[in-house]
Amino acid sequence: MSEKVKLYINKKEVPYSRQNMIKAIYNFIPYLSIDDLTILGNDINSTKEQIRHNEQKSIEEGKNIPIQSNRYDT
Repeated sequence: MSEKVKLYINKKEVPYSRQNMIKAIYNFIPYLSIDDLTILGNDINSTKEQIRHNEQKSIEEGKNIPIQSNRYDT
């Protein structure tokens, strides 16, 4: 079962965008406990490391793709 999430800022529903999501997150931070913030920080760090790993893997895989000549360059 999927849950529907709506994003509101100043009692107005706003479209999902990176900027709007960041604003909503920042507004919730003061209400979180130390434990919540610790878990959130750990989750953020884990996600950053996974993104870095995936980016590095993609770069390495890209180096192994042979350069193909344009067949119309004759």
